[in-house]
Amino acid sequence: MNQLNLSTKLVEQMHEFLIQHDENAQDPGVASQYMCAVVGCLLGKQTMPESEKEDVIQQLFEFTRHVTKDIAQQVNSPPPQAEVGIWKPGMG
Repeated sequence: MNQLNLSTKLVEQMHEFLIQHDENAQDPGVASQYMCAVVGCLLGKQTMPESEKEDVIQQLFEFTRHVTKDIAQQVNSPPPQAEVGIWKPGMG
């Protein structure tokens, strides 16, 4: 897979688009179901053996898990604190 250019703005815009389509998509769980269904529709149209589709689905599942954990870690980690130390001339 290629590198993605995922941003908070992109995610927010996609979520807002889904809400315009269905107000129930305000619920992140419903919005996530829509996104998964879109992936299923796109993958379902691909002409490839079912075993390859299953492999892609598994890779996407693992990728989703990785992104979920990464975002949760960012959200739950405390903000960085200023470091206190001794400065001496010549220190960068």
